[in-house]
Amino acid sequence: MRVPQELVDLRREELRRLIRRDGFLPVAEICRRLAVSEATVRRDLVAVEANGHITRTYGGALADYNSSFASVTERSGRARPAKARIAECAVAQIPRTGTIFLDAGTTIEAVARALTHRRDLTRLAVVTNSLAAATVLGGATGVELHVLGGMFLNRQAALMGAQAIKALGDWSFDAAFLAGEGMDAAGISNSHEHIAGFQRALLPQAQRVCFCLDASKLGRATPHRVATWRQLSALITDASASQLVAAGIRLPANKYLHA
Repeated sequence: MRVPQELVDLRREELRRLIRRDGFLPVAEICRRLAVSEATVRRDLVAVEANGHITRTYGGALADYNSSFASVTERSGRARPAKARIAECAVAQIPRTGTIFLDAGTTIEAVARALTHRRDLTRLAVVTNSLAAATVLGGATGVELHVLGGMFLNRQAALMGAQAIKALGDWSFDAAFLAGEGMDAAGISNSHEHIAGFQRALLPQAQRVCFCLDASKLGRATPHRVATWRQLSALITDASASQLVAAGIRLPANKYLHA
């Protein structure tokens, strides 16, 4: 029996809404939510993608990145108190001297801002690909600032791509402070392939890898996996231990830093 076109249109509008809200959905989850077959979902994804609202991926669909991912300015006002607490906790982990890396993202920008209040730094080399963090740290007391080159991503105000990854080979870091869009039982993820690729390349360059994510990222899974929980040295978050457990995340006490 042929389904009326108006019902098909309503279903596809709901599909578009779900993907835009969640950022990424696997086909199996779409089938469950819309109570339709996999074949129907795949036809609907083709139709919705043709209108430019989503991007089909292997096994699912991703919301159009530029329309769904807020700019740095838009994101800077979100969860500001939590980000400030995370930043203070992160800065307490930064040595007086040595070499650290600061990632892109508004939470790490908050870390950079908090770092300017440290008065005990002794020629701390800070390497970043974030123009926002670099602007904050320029001229900061005790900081020797280095900015990696690469492809400019406007919505992140960051430099990424092959050139930035190649530049990482010249560095080794005492600690790296990274951001993410999602944290679930499997680990940390991001929705932009260039960001995730850069972060994965960075992991072996740092003795300590600290991810800084506020509680709004809890339970989210975006398409590009960055790190498993075994790969990180610490998670700095305002999410409580019970919230992490409820999301399937179990970390030893020495890897969980509550902000």
